[in-house]
Amino acid sequence: MKRFLILIALITCFSAPFFAENDTPEDDITQNFVYEMNGKGDQYIKIGIFANFPLNFGNPFSGGQLYTGGAAELGYHRFISSTLTLGMDLMVGYNPTIGSNSLTIVPVTFGITWQPTLGKFEFPIHVGGGFAFETCQNKKYFPSPALKFEAGSFFRLNESWSFGLTGNYLYLPEWAKVDDEIEYDAGSFAQVSASVRYHF
Repeated sequence: MKRFLILIALITCFSAPFFAENDTPEDDITQNFVYEMNGKGDQYIKIGIFANFPLNFGNPFSGGQLYTGGAAELGYHRFISSTLTLGMDLMVGYNPTIGSNSLTIVPVTFGITWQPTLGKFEFPIHVGGGFAFETCQNKKYFPSPALKFEAGSFFRLNESWSFGLTGNYLYLPEWAKVDDEIEYDAGSFAQVSASVRYHF
């Protein structure tokens, strides 16, 4: 019996270090965790309301005069890294003409956005290309190329929402068939928007 008790005592002594608690305080453990506002695979939907300023006054525009108009945009973008997105935008815009008509434009563009951040501020710089449908004075223009350049500043209110302002340059070469002839011109627009983005 004494041998049995001695054996139990020896096992207990030698096994004690294996069951001892770690005395290192949790505060002393360093965690290398870096929070990124956006990551690969993140997405957002953008809605914008624009003022649409014509920069040139070509032949299709009611004798050469367009007034300031408006536009609305809906876009979808997906991050391929923490700073780059791929996406598409659909815009519907109009500009009244001097003859009480209206130029209507519907550009659809696909592009890439580089978005550096500073604190809660995001600064997207976007380049896109695609096509546009246009009508003016009962003329339907052929689907034409569309080029868009955009820069903006957004404030990230929380994980899901950001709000900001953007400035766009939109270039639309145009072709129309008039009396069996093809007429060509190009529309050039500066746009300023107030936009909201939903991140998910």
